[in-house]
Amino acid sequence: MGMLAAACAACGSSGGGAEDADADVAAEAADAADLAETGEEDAADTAPDDAGQDVEDVEDAADTAPPCPVTGDLGPGDHDRSLDWEGRTRSYIAHVPGAYDPATPAAVVLNLHGYFSAAWQQVLFSGMDDASDREGFVVVYPDGYLSSWNGGSCCGQAAADDLDDVGLMRAIVEDLATRLCVDRRRVYATGMSNGGYMSHRLGCEAADLFAAIAPVAGAMGISGCDPARPLPVIAFHGAQDRLVSYDDGRAAVDLWRALNDCTGGPVRTDFGGSRCETWSGCAAGVEVTLCTLDPMGHCWPGGSSTLCLPGIGPYNDDVDANTAMWGFFERFPLAE
Repeated sequence: MGMLAAACAACGSSGGGAEDADADVAAEAADAADLAETGEEDAADTAPDDAGQDVEDVEDAADTAPPCPVTGDLGPGDHDRSLDWEGRTRSYIAHVPGAYDPATPAAVVLNLHGYFSAAWQQVLFSGMDDASDREGFVVVYPDGYLSSWNGGSCCGQAAADDLDDVGLMRAIVEDLATRLCVDRRRVYATGMSNGGYMSHRLGCEAADLFAAIAPVAGAMGISGCDPARPLPVIAFHGAQDRLVSYDDGRAAVDLWRALNDCTGGPVRTDFGGSRCETWSGCAAGVEVTLCTLDPMGHCWPGGSSTLCLPGIGPYNDDVDANTAMWGFFERFPLAE
């Protein structure tokens, strides 16, 4: 299946695609398939709840949606969902924590997988379900087209076909809101590698929906980023990342600092050999943070150490990305 071959195989620099990644990395990463074989079988055996739901019906339902609780609320657990988008059936996994209350609007985090990866693999790779259960937010893992997202210059068939993946993310949130009590002021996006590129793009083009973003090992893949408002951003990148360079990740953060009119130098906090730098003094009170993991390769900080393979490592959990980004997200809901 090319499991985490993947999962982690990403895109090259912001000027090129994942196709340039070292073939040896992909070969080593493919060995991880056996580690998650059980998860793959479980995903294959689970039928989508409402396969083929037309996106127009979703949008119509959103326009007339009753107050919470919603009819047919999914409730806690893992749910496979699908909807029609641009003539294709698209799918996602929704993890709803046990503490979820159908009458209380819940925050939502979209967590996007890397190039060559899949939703169920991102569940394992990022380990975000634990944070969801602990903190009470819903986490959604969408599936990319042929294992890719249109993050601009990155990656794969989704970018080659110029798919409207920004529109897809909007449709997924609308679909989710027909079956869960969603807090529209607290919808966030993160993603690994190609998913990190995509979360940058969502910040640029859907800041009316996403309250903040948290790219992991991603870079800016589009030009002319023009967010509808100042946007809070926290990014994570390994200093030894060979697939998406640290310099490209840092350049994206520098762009967000400029877009948000941040002034002054950063406040730095050290975590072992790693560090987080935060720029405040930004428009509308937002902040921009870059967490540099050192040493760290093309992996998810605090995620699966088993799936951070030798070809894409080393692994580092000086900063747990799930904990850090949720603490950041909590501080930045959309304005009323």
